[in-house]
Amino acid sequence: MSPGAEAQNEEAERLRPLFDAQLRFAEALSASTARPLADTCLEFTNLHRRFGLGRVGQGEASPQWARFADGLARCASQAERLDWTVAFFAAAPVQESATQRFGCFSYELAGEGDIVRIHFSSRDGDDVSPLAQAKVDRRLADLRAMFADIRDRHPGARTVRGGSWLYNLEAYRRLFPTAYAASVFTPERVRLDGTSSWGQLLDFRGSVKPAARQALLDALPTLDPAAPWTAFPLRALGAEAPIEAFHETYGC
Repeated sequence: MSPGAEAQNEEAERLRPLFDAQLRFAEALSASTARPLADTCLEFTNLHRRFGLGRVGQGEASPQWARFADGLARCASQAERLDWTVAFFAAAPVQESATQRFGCFSYELAGEGDIVRIHFSSRDGDDVSPLAQAKVDRRLADLRAMFADIRDRHPGARTVRGGSWLYNLEAYRRLFPTAYAASVFTPERVRLDGTSSWGQLLDFRGSVKPAARQALLDALPTLDPAAPWTAFPLRALGAEAPIEAFHETYGC
């Protein structure tokens, strides 16, 4: 077994409790809406992206998703579905992200290229949280470099938007301009095919947080199919501010 395949297998087993929670979440929605399990997995979990299949555009899944869905349908129990999901992830090709990263931050353009959406992921690779007080200067340097890149490459950008459970944390909000941090709001709807909600089930090392996972599972009996994102311990929040506030704050 190659080192890459071995690492993928190890990650698959480490994420088994997350996959279990996602399948149970999708199963609860399937039972309450009479939709096929593969459909609720596609729309309400981030399995499609976890498998390296990219974002789901306009409800259209990658062709490889059909193979996962077929295998899921052949499983006779929740335990079999979990084993199939872990195995499918373990066999997925390791893909490098095409997104340019600035430390723990990255961005993408939306709208007509005038909207910047910012993303965060833990990438320091040590035993200290990337949001720790001792790392504030490092995170500010990440943001300074990223917004300098945006200024140089995308002069038409006007607005910065974000959406994540992380906006519940002062340790995250303190990294941003005052106007942006003060703009935090509760959106009417939250997509669940990314990490804006599911990310809170993992710690900064990428391991499942037992308490957060259990809190979500405990909420499944009263899951609202019209607003399933409300079952998560922390709601995904939104934020928005003019890009000038970021250039002024970071001096770029």
